[in-house]
Amino acid sequence: MKPRYFLTFTILVIMLVSVLAIPAVSAQDAFACPNTGGTLITAIGSDPVSLNGVYANDGASVAVLSYIFNPLTLGGENWGTEIKGDLADSWTVSDDGLTWTFNLHQGVKWHDGEELTAEDVVYTFNTIQTSEEDIAPFRPRFLQNGEPILFEAVDDYTVVATLTEPNASFFTDISVPIVPKHVLEGQDLREGPFNREPIGTGPFKVVEWNTGESIVLEAHEDYFRGRPCLDRIIFRIIPDQQTQVAALQTGEVDFLPNIPGASVPLFEGNSDYQVAIAESDSLFQMFFNLSLDQFKEPQVRRALMIAIDRQAVVDIVRQGYGVVHNSHFDHVVPFYNQDKLGGYDYDPERAGQMLDELGIADSDGDGFRDLNGEPWEINIVTFTAGFRDYDKYAVVVQQYWEDIGIKVNLEQRDLATLVEQIYQERVEDKPYEVHTSGWSQIGPEPNSYANFYMWTDALGPNLSNYRNEEINALFEQARVVSNFDERMAIYEQIEAILWEDLPTIPLYRNTEPTVLSSRFNIDDAVLDNSIGTNFRHPERIYEN
Repeated sequence: MKPRYFLTFTILVIMLVSVLAIPAVSAQDAFACPNTGGTLITAIGSDPVSLNGVYANDGASVAVLSYIFNPLTLGGENWGTEIKGDLADSWTVSDDGLTWTFNLHQGVKWHDGEELTAEDVVYTFNTIQTSEEDIAPFRPRFLQNGEPILFEAVDDYTVVATLTEPNASFFTDISVPIVPKHVLEGQDLREGPFNREPIGTGPFKVVEWNTGESIVLEAHEDYFRGRPCLDRIIFRIIPDQQTQVAALQTGEVDFLPNIPGASVPLFEGNSDYQVAIAESDSLFQMFFNLSLDQFKEPQVRRALMIAIDRQAVVDIVRQGYGVVHNSHFDHVVPFYNQDKLGGYDYDPERAGQMLDELGIADSDGDGFRDLNGEPWEINIVTFTAGFRDYDKYAVVVQQYWEDIGIKVNLEQRDLATLVEQIYQERVEDKPYEVHTSGWSQIGPEPNSYANFYMWTDALGPNLSNYRNEEINALFEQARVVSNFDERMAIYEQIEAILWEDLPTIPLYRNTEPTVLSSRFNIDDAVLDNSIGTNFRHPERIYEN
């Protein structure tokens, strides 16, 4: 893996001093397609929730909309681990770190031919801050002390952000898709036509969405980095992973970014395919509803943690293509160390003893532990099959918890339902007891995790209803510390507290087997599973 220290440090230095305009694109970005034309076919497990870039943040949606939109800056959630400009051509920061000035690329065209302006950037950020529909994944990043950050369009190509205090993570906090004011203004963010017929600035545009079947993208002829080499990209909607693999074998699909480990031997050594395996910017967990009495005691959560053989979960669910993860931060943050934290090795006997010590024991000999005089039942909510491996590891965890005498029920809900119920509103009344969840493509900025573990009056509850005032204070403190080492040390304090509290149970991160038909060349596109498109330059994919 590439070291991330230098990239993050660069942004911190930029923040501290007044600098000359820094170009975001160099001469090496110029590219001439060796071949043009052709269609790349890939697959996703379900229909996207939406293709509105400031609203949808689930995996199926991001896989598509990342081809359609550009952010102002790169390096934030869904936008890779390279911290640099995208729609921002250059930027400067005042001496006190409170005024950020972004200069846009000029001549960037929306898919409908209109030109991108600073008003679009300001509209995007203001919409996230103030819309009646709470854009839960993004909103906290655009607030300081509960109040919206001020964004202004100075002229057509200049955006100025005025902060009330320095924010060392600001550059990556604002890494969200920019949407067109002239199209989206006045529409319902959740139900409006833009959600199926988006207009972006990205290398490809949506021309067809057949629900349950496919989404067709065509090349954006006026893409500001050059017309894509391919004519189109098609996303086939195939819920079952084995069916996706079969389609890859028959040539109905050309590219799959994460096939089941058991299927890798089908393609290795076959000249018709290119196989790459790399660690993914991802983390999969069990989330508790900590407002429920049964999970409020940390010792309960610790017992449930050590009741799970996490390596066996990786072996069963991922056929070994994963790594047991020992932190609530993903491994691309600068301070992650696989062996730094421990203490939760598989020990079902000790897990039972810990529950016995709390009085959660089988008091009537029926084989199930009792809580408050009743058999203790845990209800796990997970996604229906086809969306990552949530449904698979839920079954494995269910068995491990049943092995220590807990009755465990499993319920599957479809992607759209769970996204609406759990992710789109910060409310305390959660429709679950435990649910399988996780994230990928969060990027190297540690403050990105504040959204998962902070709960303040201004922000509202997080996914687990976890409230720890020390955690809140440390996240707030880290945002304004300019010294890199001191800032990372604060995040390590947060890491240690979370590891002790276990508001969630971290299980594993993926190593992802990626398979591509040898008909295509991706050398200059640069395969990178830390970005939504899986490529740093999808416009450079071409047929051999």
